[in-house]
Amino acid sequence: MAEDIFENMLAKMDITQRQRAVLRASMELFATQGFNQTSTRQIAQKAGVAEGTVYKQFKTKQAILTAILTPIRELVIPQVAVDFAQNVLTRQYPELNDLVHEIFLNRLQLIDNNRSFVRLMYGSFLEQPRLRQEVVAAFTKRVAAPFLKIFEFYQNQGQIRADLAAQSIVQLIISTLLGYTTRMVLFGQHFDLQTAADEGTSLVMHGIANS
Repeated sequence: MAEDIFENMLAKMDITQRQRAVLRASMELFATQGFNQTSTRQIAQKAGVAEGTVYKQFKTKQAILTAILTPIRELVIPQVAVDFAQNVLTRQYPELNDLVHEIFLNRLQLIDNNRSFVRLMYGSFLEQPRLRQEVVAAFTKRVAAPFLKIFEFYQNQGQIRADLAAQSIVQLIISTLLGYTTRMVLFGQHFDLQTAADEGTSLVMHGIANS
């Protein structure tokens, strides 16, 4: 089973059980109905505490969002990038098709197990330019750079079209993944992840494979 990113983050934070309950409730509500549409009364009800307790633990609703996004920005995103690079990119894949399929399956499993978290991140990217920039920076450093070297290797082996830049291949995979992610977290669709990984792999390979 893919990891629960948000619960792992909460477990590592030096906070009280009430604060943890408020953050958990807030994340779920922000993700499902939006930050502006969520009231502190709703947060309190979902967390099982009095509304006054919410204000005692976090002075404002914005402070709650900050308490969620700060560790995401500083700890979670870099660690997710590192884990992906270590668990996927360090393996040996005889064929390019195997690597691309593992990328899709690995990321789709993570997204499927963290739908609320990813939905919150979608909204936060639009409202928090700094968060978006830091996620891009973490991805570029931890994932994109190793990706480029790997795809250049397969290109030198003749498995990838010589006219394609490695950066374009990375962008193609990301774009395809974002399509599935949007269906999962914004439209609430459920589908077989293995089949989706097969489809995504086929789409990418059709565009990049050397015929």
